[in-house]
Amino acid sequence: MTLPSQNRLNLRLERDRIENSSQKIHSLLFILLYSPSPKNIKHSRFAVLLSKKFARLAVNRNKAKRLVHQAIQKNLNLLTSSYDIIFIPKKTIKTKTIKEISQDIENLFQQI
Repeated sequence: MTLPSQNRLNLRLERDRIENSSQKIHSLLFILLYSPSPKNIKHSRFAVLLSKKFARLAVNRNKAKRLVHQAIQKNLNLLTSSYDIIFIPKKTIKTKTIKEISQDIENLFQQI
């Protein structure tokens, strides 16, 4: 399951704006950067930011991204306003199940 294209955030275009005007939340599994979406966008958009430091092999990075995207999709209905959100997974996510990841994302969405 991938996120619908309307819920994807293009990091190449939006990363600087979000990093400069964002608020940050830390959890056990993520660092979350979020800022309100521009006024012409009515839905929340998400991106997962992983570096080679997280996992050397692209296969492992892509697996982590897929798990995070799947957990985001399960919890999309919890956000009432539209935000641009960047998830930066911590290395502890490698050993977690989709249920644990989804629970952590649910807690983060409630803090926003």
